[in-house]
Amino acid sequence: MKPGGRIADSALGRKQLVLLIAVVASLAGLVVGLSANKAIWEGWVTDRLFQLRANFIQSGETASAPVAVVGLDQASLDSERLSRIPRVLMTPVMAEAGQAVIDAGATAVGFDFVFAYSADSFVDPSTGEARLSGFDRPFQTFAYRNRGKVFIAHTEIGVPHRSFTAAIGAGGVRSVIVSTDNDGIVRKHTPQLPLDDSPHLIDALLGAAGSDVSEAFVSIPDSRLATSLPYMSLIDVLTLSQSEEGRAALKEFSSGRIVLFGGLLPFEDEHLYSDRFLPHVSAADVETGPGGRPRVQPQTAGVFILADVIGAALSDRYAVAPPRGLLTALSFAFAIAGAVAGLFLPLMVLPLIAVFGIAAGIGVSLAGLEAGILIAPGVAPVSCVMAMVTAAVGKVSILQRRQRSLVRLFGHYLAPDVIKHMATSEQLPELGGDTRHVVVAFIDIVGFTKMSEKLADRDVVRVVNACFDRIGQTITKHQGYIDKYIGDAIMAVWNAPNTVDNPEQSAVDAAHEIIASLDEIKEITGEAGLDLRIALNAGPVLVGDIGGEHRRSFTVMGTTVNTASRVESVAKDKKVRLALSQSVADGLPKRYPLQEIWTGQLRGLSTEIAVYTLDVPEIYMEKNPASSDDENRQPKSNLLEFPR
Repeated sequence: MKPGGRIADSALGRKQLVLLIAVVASLAGLVVGLSANKAIWEGWVTDRLFQLRANFIQSGETASAPVAVVGLDQASLDSERLSRIPRVLMTPVMAEAGQAVIDAGATAVGFDFVFAYSADSFVDPSTGEARLSGFDRPFQTFAYRNRGKVFIAHTEIGVPHRSFTAAIGAGGVRSVIVSTDNDGIVRKHTPQLPLDDSPHLIDALLGAAGSDVSEAFVSIPDSRLATSLPYMSLIDVLTLSQSEEGRAALKEFSSGRIVLFGGLLPFEDEHLYSDRFLPHVSAADVETGPGGRPRVQPQTAGVFILADVIGAALSDRYAVAPPRGLLTALSFAFAIAGAVAGLFLPLMVLPLIAVFGIAAGIGVSLAGLEAGILIAPGVAPVSCVMAMVTAAVGKVSILQRRQRSLVRLFGHYLAPDVIKHMATSEQLPELGGDTRHVVVAFIDIVGFTKMSEKLADRDVVRVVNACFDRIGQTITKHQGYIDKYIGDAIMAVWNAPNTVDNPEQSAVDAAHEIIASLDEIKEITGEAGLDLRIALNAGPVLVGDIGGEHRRSFTVMGTTVNTASRVESVAKDKKVRLALSQSVADGLPKRYPLQEIWTGQLRGLSTEIAVYTLDVPEIYMEKNPASSDDENRQPKSNLLEFPR
């Protein structure tokens, strides 16, 4: 193909429009895709991403969890030892359990309890006697002795009693407040450096464990926390600490770990966490004390969340924000891919491409998780789909509409197939062409010269246009192509540039229908003396463009065309309205009533050919000598009524 078509020379050609739509679609995908970052639904997709990772990408390798949980659960409260002790009076018990895990090798201990009340300040309401004086001394002693290693909690509305704060020191009281995303789910933690001076309990315990985490991160849970974290009931710790064998088990549970104490009663200090879609772990596969585990609640206990966030940071099981510019580059790449798909792929496959783009975007986010980078999972898919939709809308509303307009306008001059090709490629075909088997027809207005002598020029044009319009409708109806108008004649072709299954039959059917409509044409034009003569020939021709770079024409050329024009002279001599060569006759079904009218050598040809006509009354301009008067008085035939 060679460039330079006139369509491409317009102020804004197809190539420029394609480029403009691609740019607009890519920018739309980029902007909308980036707006999906931190969207209200993104957290849900992120949690589903964790679910996919947990179910399909887990390596199967397990490492010892760096954090364990000791829970004040219902089993502990129902135990014989603790059932009669109010929860606000359990500081001695907490001191005993805390010292037991420290003696067993715990790195640090965190209490997710506020300890807002001191039993030492309680008095007998009837006597005013401080009957519990010294009750909290064991916990105060424990806290003082283990400063820097033991931490207790405070919240927005609750702070420890001053006696506990004095014992543990100001650095031992840290916040257990967790922040939520805009959908109310806890996922992200932002440490404050240095960790040892941070107000957060999470940071204090990370600092005690020697963590070097320094930026905001999202922990990546592998399973439902209530079923997977190392866990013991408070009563289990107290019981195990009383025997040598139990202390050995406690050492195995606590050694080298951070141990968190917290409440695990249903609907107490629970939050929505990103583990809520994750699979449960079998009880046989996790560390659990003799008393078992509390049942899994719809939400996740706060102490489990603290444990998972700390454990994720200590085991590199977390993801951080992507480097600057990565999200923009990824969004733009997916937007370009979507724009290209929307512009160049069929509309019917775009839904599948959208699904593929979404899957690819999710795949990139999963790969990012494995690399420790949390790539917002909605950005790439939204960029791809938005750009694809924008490009597809642009293609349908602008490019295809423009192409249809060009085909409609120039289709009056050239074959629609040729126009469609040029409108799509914005290139002219190369000069020359291909050899194809076609049927060529010459359709001549008989008596045109005599008619034009008596009519004004304007009336001549009117008659010719009316005649050609009616004939052209029939040619097009039978899949023919009008190659050119030659004065008072039409040259038509079947099987070029389009493809016709049986061009000989289509051409003969069209010729017979044109002749059958002669009375209608006379009525339309108002010329009672008007008549037609049609010649058909079939054979190979060269189909393509002829001319030069500045002026050219789409046509057919070859001996077949010349022979068709010579056959017309036979029709004139034999006074028939239709003459067709042997090559056309050979391509017709046997039901067509053919009549040989001439055999010989046409002018300019070296071989003899036979010429036929259809033996039906309307074909003959004069009475057919071979037919009876009764036959000639029969109504005009229709090819559909030919015997089969």
